[in-house]
Amino acid sequence: MKKIHLLSAMVGVVVVATSASAFAAETGGCNSFTWPITTELKWMKSESQDVTSGGKLPSPPEKAVKLALEPMSAVSFPVAPTGRLKPHGEAYGGIIAFDSPSSAPGAYQFSLDAPAWIDVIQDGKALKPTAHSGKTDCDGVRKSVRFNLDPGPFTVEISNVKKDAIKFTIRQAE
Repeated sequence: MKKIHLLSAMVGVVVVATSASAFAAETGGCNSFTWPITTELKWMKSESQDVTSGGKLPSPPEKAVKLALEPMSAVSFPVAPTGRLKPHGEAYGGIIAFDSPSSAPGAYQFSLDAPAWIDVIQDGKALKPTAHSGKTDCDGVRKSVRFNLDPGPFTVEISNVKKDAIKFTIRQAE
């Protein structure tokens, strides 16, 4: 009987340890992102470029963009957001268009300061992200997602935000 209790206790410890390590996968601070976010952290803490949803810029600025959002029901997304709407309370979203990437086509990282869903639209369709990294304990950047951009216009759609503004950065991946 003691062996059964000991085995049950050991299984319980393994389950708790596994659950704890799975939860810890999104912690580790700002230095534990999959790629460096030093530039993004600097931009997030500096003066941002304020834009309202529906705005347009020639190319991503070399600083954070603070996007004023609207209730999700008021946003006319060019392509339906690919993320599922979270049913807890009011959710906000917004869009911003760019004439072109800031430099050559290729991989760009889009980093956000709060939990949100991001889609990048080019040629009328949502691009598939090529990589994602997120941390719950980094003051300044919550997630960073990479997309491959071609030359030409693109739109950033941000959805499922719990506040009416969000800061984000866009820069070519290293």
